[in-house]
Amino acid sequence: MNSPEQRDARVLELYEQLLEIEQRLIPTGLHVFGEAGDTTQRADMLRMVASFDRPEFGARALPELVASELPGESQERIDEIVRTTIAQFVSNGTESAVRYLNDIAHIAPEQSQPIFTMLGGITEQLTTNSEVESLLRALRGEFIEPGPGADIVQNPSILPTGRNTHAINPYSVPSTVAFARGETVANLLLDRYRNEHGSYPEAMALVLWGLDNIKTQGEGVAQALWLLGVRPVRDALNRSTGVEPISLEELGRPRIDVVMTVSGIFRDLFSPTVQLLDRAVRLVARLDEPFEQNFVRKHAIEQIERERCDLDEASIRVFSNAPGNYGTNVNFMVMDSQWQESETLGDLFVTRKCFAYGHDSQGRAIEGREARVAMDRALSRVEATYQNIDTFEIGLTDVDHYFEYLGGISKAVEKRAQLKPSIYLSDSLSRDTKIRSLEETVRLETRAKTLNPKWYEGMLKHGFRGVAEIENHVSNTFGWSATADAVDDWIYAEVANTFVLDEPMLERLRNLNPHSAHALVRRLLEANGRGFWDADQSALEKLREISRNLEDQLEGAA
Repeated sequence: MNSPEQRDARVLELYEQLLEIEQRLIPTGLHVFGEAGDTTQRADMLRMVASFDRPEFGARALPELVASELPGESQERIDEIVRTTIAQFVSNGTESAVRYLNDIAHIAPEQSQPIFTMLGGITEQLTTNSEVESLLRALRGEFIEPGPGADIVQNPSILPTGRNTHAINPYSVPSTVAFARGETVANLLLDRYRNEHGSYPEAMALVLWGLDNIKTQGEGVAQALWLLGVRPVRDALNRSTGVEPISLEELGRPRIDVVMTVSGIFRDLFSPTVQLLDRAVRLVARLDEPFEQNFVRKHAIEQIERERCDLDEASIRVFSNAPGNYGTNVNFMVMDSQWQESETLGDLFVTRKCFAYGHDSQGRAIEGREARVAMDRALSRVEATYQNIDTFEIGLTDVDHYFEYLGGISKAVEKRAQLKPSIYLSDSLSRDTKIRSLEETVRLETRAKTLNPKWYEGMLKHGFRGVAEIENHVSNTFGWSATADAVDDWIYAEVANTFVLDEPMLERLRNLNPHSAHALVRRLLEANGRGFWDADQSALEKLREISRNLEDQLEGAA
C-alpha cells in the first residue's frame, strides 16, 4: 500500500494534470471563412494572449502581474482572477476590468492599462473579417495587404485576417529572441532525457518544418544550434552568416550529435539556414575536444577509422527530400492501411528523406545528393527523437503530418538503432515551456480535444465537416500507434464508448456523415486487428455489427 506521502503526491499530480487540461486553449469549432469568432472564443483567446509578456505593448503577463500583487495566493486563485478579469473586459470594457483588478488585487490602473489597450485593439480586429473581400480582390488581380505568418497568441500583429501572409528573411534565422528561447528548451529537453536515463543522449534526431520556423523566427533552428553548442555569427545587417562554437565551460555539458530532417518547404524557404545547420555540424566535428564532450566528433572519427571515409562523408547530418519532392508518404500508407510490417513505415521515411544538403570542405554544394547509407548510419546512433510544437491552432492529432515526420523518423531509428528511441515534444503553448514524452502528449491531446465535449460538440455544429474532423482526429491518433505504439488502450476504449457504443451519439454521426462514421468504426477495428488495442470481445462484436449496418446504409440496403 502506498504511504500517505505517496498518495498525496499522486493526488497533487492528478490535480495539476486536470488544471492543465482546463487551462488549455481548446478550439470549439472550425473557422468559417468570412465570419468572426463568437464572444466565448474571443474570451479564451484574449486570456491566452494576456498570459504572455508583451514588451512591444509595454504590457506584463496578466497572471504574473496578479501574482506579484497577491504573493502566497494559489495558482488556481490567480487563474480564477485572470479569467474573471477577461470576462469583465469582454462584457463591459476596459474600465470595468481595470477597476476589478484594482479592487480584487490592488493593481494600480497604470499597471494594467497597457494590457487592456492591447486587448482592445485585438478585440476590434477579431470582430471584423475581410476574408471574402480580400479573396474577391485577389481574383480581380488587385493588391492584398501583407501580414506576418504566425498564430494570434505568438504574434497578435497577424490580425486582421484576410491579408497576404508573408514569410521572413531566411538570413535572419534564428532571430535573437528565438535563439534565447532555444537555449531554455534545449536545456529542458536534455534535462528530461538525463533524468530518465542517467546520462546525456549522444545523438538525437530533430524534425524541422518551414512554417513553424516562420512563425517563431527559427526557434527549432535555435534548438538545434544549442544542442550542437554553437551560436550564429551575424554581420552588420544582422544576417546569420556563420556559426562559432560556444565554449564547453559556458555550455556546461557535451555537444550532442544532431541528425536533422527538414521538410521540403523548409528546404525551399530556408536554403541559407540549411547551409548554416550543415556548417554548424562540420564546425563541431572539427573541434579538437575530448570525445566524451563532443559526440559529433566522436562519431565522425569512429566512422572515419571504421570505414576509411573522409570527414565530409562522416559529417552529413542534414537530410530532406530530393529536389522538387515533398513529404514522406508515411501518412498515406498508414491512412490507406497499405502496410504489413511496421518497419516498412520507417524504411519509407528514409527512402523519401535520405537526400543530403550542405557543402563539403572544398565549398562544393551538396544539393539533394542521395545518401541513404549516410542517413542509415546517422540514425543508427540516435537515442531520442524530438519535434517542437509551437502553435495553438494545430496539435498532435489535428493533422497527419506530425506522425508522418516524428513518427516516421522514430520508426526508422527503431530499426536502425535496434532500440525504441525516447520521443519528446516541447510544448510552448503555456508561459512555462514543458517537455513531454509522446505518450504524455497523446493523452493530453485526447483529453483536451477528442474526448472533450466542449471540443466535439463544437465540431458537430458544423455537420458533415464536423464529423469528418472527429474521424480525422481518431485516425491521426491511430497514426501514433502505427509509427510509435504510443496510444494507450483506454484511449481507443473511450473513443468507442463516446462516439460509437453510445446509441444517441452514433445516430447523430450516422445522420450527419455516415461515411466518416463508418471510417471511424473501421479504424477502431483496425487498431484491434493490428494489436494496438486489446478490446473487450463484446465491444468488438458490437463494433462489427455497427460497421456492417453503416456499410449497408452507404450501399443503400438500409
